[in-house]
Amino acid sequence: MSLVVVDCHMVGQAAAGDAGNGRYAVTLLAAMAATAGDGDRMASLVATPEGARALERFGATLGVPQADVPRLARAAPRALADAAADAAVFTYVSPGWSPCPTMLAVHDATFMTNPEWLGSRARMVLRGLVPRSARRAAVVLALSETAAGDVAAALRLDRAKIRVVSPHPAAVFAPAPGAAERVGERFGLGRYCLVVGDLGPRKNLGALGAAVRALRAQGTDLALALVGKPGPGGARIAAGAGGRWLGAVDDATLADLYRAAAVTAYPSLYEGFGLPVVEAMACASPVVASNRGAIPEVAGDAAILVEPSPRAIAEGLRRALDPDEAARLRAAGPVRAARYTQAAMGAAAWAAAREAAP
Repeated sequence: MSLVVVDCHMVGQAAAGDAGNGRYAVTLLAAMAATAGDGDRMASLVATPEGARALERFGATLGVPQADVPRLARAAPRALADAAADAAVFTYVSPGWSPCPTMLAVHDATFMTNPEWLGSRARMVLRGLVPRSARRAAVVLALSETAAGDVAAALRLDRAKIRVVSPHPAAVFAPAPGAAERVGERFGLGRYCLVVGDLGPRKNLGALGAAVRALRAQGTDLALALVGKPGPGGARIAAGAGGRWLGAVDDATLADLYRAAAVTAYPSLYEGFGLPVVEAMACASPVVASNRGAIPEVAGDAAILVEPSPRAIAEGLRRALDPDEAARLRAAGPVRAARYTQAAMGAAAWAAAREAAP
């Protein structure tokens, strides 16, 4: 196979859209570049000079517009044709016509099963375009076995068309000494529960805030620290639980926040994978997460899994704060997270690419 192109147009943009989608695309590009065989090459579709500089080490960068319609309708197909690509990867929506087979990454099917979690525009676009893109694709990529089954059911696809290509945590997410001191100096945090994500209703942060407030009312010394896009709703949830909204941080800082946390919580109502769970486990943070979607598949017994209600979350946090249970989770987390590697992601992706363009 001579060339596979990954759509990474969001990298380097001032407003990158869905951070999880962007991170997966770049992680996929890097994993395939690192595991490429003789004659295999990678390239990326990028929309900004910053994106090109960030991704040029993985192969050629092909310029495209930032806006979705001109990118997908004209620029992406032209770039793929000019590059003589053998296959291309898009996320959720692909061009109506492509000169090469496409692989479509669909992280989950909640736009079909739970459209109320999305804004009206996103709901309309995804429900209208993703099923068509999936039918056109040679292969559909899912992030977990759970998501693969759910995507197949929601989009009425043959499960045999879907391949699981799971992401992995970056190398920085690993145990390291001194994190508590660094976090204390920078953020003034003591004993805290960390949560990473956006403010969408699926993330269920209101229930987590209520759980931490309940523990604090019972005398537990625990603050809530939220990481993600800044927003007044996040600040209000954190402040009500004795903590604060930290905004967006780089990976090195996030790794320290995981390491220093008394517990990391991920009470999402559904995830097709749940990368923050794996990042936290890799950093040896005790994890309390919901028992919904792919989280049980990903976390196994290395996290405390609970119903995503305030009462159940509070009980899970209480268990994770017990010294013996915390020690068990800190030992089990890195072992479980080690199942997800760049080599495994790259091998799965290349296998899917060779199916798409034999």
